[in-house]
Amino acid sequence: MPTATGFSVSKTDTDVRQHLSIKEVADLTGSSYDTVRRWISRGQLRAYYFSKRMIRIDWNDVLAMREEVNPATFDYVNGGGAK
Repeated sequence: MPTATGFSVSKTDTDVRQHLSIKEVADLTGSSYDTVRRWISRGQLRAYYFSKRMIRIDWNDVLAMREEVNPATFDYVNGGGAK
């Protein structure tokens, strides 16, 4: 679980902390609050209502939207890639 914002997660509160606020997702991804809202509205990131005004995002959904910037293949790493 994330620790970039200073919180740590124990086994007992994993279910509760598995869901992050929009601000927490923004802080952890280095994005703005508005960017996270945009991801949600475009369907790039799933979010859940826990009450009328409380929106939470599952940490696994944040991890699922990651992309490799420059994927290295086994051959490339071992000297067989482009020269």
